Amino acid sequence: MLTHRDVLSSNASAYGARVALVSDQGEQTTYLALEERTNRLARGMLDLGLRRGDRVIWLDQNSVEFLVAYFATAKIGVTFTPLNYWLRAGELAPQIELVSPRLCFAGEEFAELADEALSLAKCDPARILLQGQRDGWRAWSEAFSEIAEPIDTPIDEVDVHEIIFTSGTTGQAKGVMRSQRKRILDSYCAALAFELTRSDHMLWFLPQFHIGGGSVPNQLLVQGGKVTVLRRFDPAVVASHIDKGITYIVGVPAHYNLLFESGVLDGVDTSKVRGCYVGGSASGRVLFEQILARFPNAELVHGYGSTESGPHTMALRGQDFLDHFGALGLPVPGSRVRVLDPETLTDAAPGIVGELLVKSEAVMDGYLGRPDLTEVAFHEGWLRTGDLVVRDADGWFSMVDRLKDMVITGGENVYPKEVEDVLTSHSAVAEAAVFGVPDPTYEERVIACVRLVPDAQLAGTDALISYVRERLAGYKTPKEIMIVEDFPRTGVGKISKVELRDQYMAKRRAA
Repeated sequence: MLTHRDVLSSNASAYGARVALVSDQGEQTTYLALEERTNRLARGMLDLGLRRGDRVIWLDQNSVEFLVAYFATAKIGVTFTPLNYWLRAGELAPQIELVSPRLCFAGEEFAELADEALSLAKCDPARILLQGQRDGWRAWSEAFSEIAEPIDTPIDEVDVHEIIFTSGTTGQAKGVMRSQRKRILDSYCAALAFELTRSDHMLWFLPQFHIGGGSVPNQLLVQGGKVTVLRRFDPAVVASHIDKGITYIVGVPAHYNLLFESGVLDGVDTSKVRGCYVGGSASGRVLFEQILARFPNAELVHGYGSTESGPHTMALRGQDFLDHFGALGLPVPGSRVRVLDPETLTDAAPGIVGELLVKSEAVMDGYLGRPDLTEVAFHEGWLRTGDLVVRDADGWFSMVDRLKDMVITGGENVYPKEVEDVLTSHSAVAEAAVFGVPDPTYEERVIACVRLVPDAQLAGTDALISYVRERLAGYKTPKEIMIVEDFPRTGVGKISKVELRDQYMAKRRAA
């Protein structure tokens, strides 16, 4: 079977003394040690009463401990959900309520947030604190059994192991389910597509609560490579690891922009970096020229994927990247794609815009507790991505627009409806429209326009920004709010965000 239990056991036998993981403090974990630690934690969770099909949540930044917990849950058939630590308790509570966990892991700095969110969700699982001490929480060190022997409890490769949260334009929490088999096959296919080998040393700083972030270490760990784990992205820390011989970097455009703008690469030996993967939305050509200049021996890679389709659906590499700049690329091994006319639901010819559909071993198993949404997400067994693309005569795919008006800022998805709902909950706001505009560092930034209630008293737009920031994560908060007397509208009276965005950009250019 293709389970993490099988992969780790095989790797411990084949590569036992090789280093698998390096912490940001420099502590090394071999493949044999990873096998034994995950066995001990898996047995510790069994001692706590967890059984196949139970669910675990995680609230902390990246760490070696995260991967130990991730693999340990897989070994006993327990479902694992990393939660977004940038969210507020009120945003986390619906997700926790949906998952209904039996166990919660949290870092010391997020324990209070976890307690508040669990209380709002009316959920009281066992709790394990990764650092420090806190009333009502067990210490991480106490979660391990003394026995490191392999686990033999029944599990299956098609059992759901991960639940990763995404949202629609309504802001509704949706838990995307994926089996161990799907994650492992995706890792093998990605390693094949990007020519990653066990000789590579990858730097991991993308948040694990995203499908793309969580995929980074697995691409090397399935084949005996090395991964250095950073809790968070810090340009100076990243530069120091590059200087020590990192061979592969995975980030979004904002990460590369911050590396270059901070000047931390000055004097750093970047010659060993042979691959720079850029995820998220495509950025301007200037950024990629900077990457090539700063990393002279690196191949550029740009990938396309989603929480539902899996992190690796299409990609561009090397000279193809430059020759077809701005395209999504070609399907990676194991992925099949087609373009569907959204109205006729027939295949669109080359040159005709349609919705991208995907079929692969990495496509989700469905939405947790929402068979209705799962049914809508598929057409004849193909996943509907909601992205409008066009395919040229040579088979290259390019993004045209999104069916849903999502904003991507710093690699994070922002759904305008969620922000608009918070704005219109303010007593002074009658209507709100949220959209994204280009940003040289973060790809896009969130902008809002509001129409006030007649005779409303408002102490400036900064008060509205603070109002949103208190209720939503910082990256969702508008960077600028403009007050308008009315909105441009379509023929049926809906706010025309296309015109609104154009008006904003024209004013910005004039200024």
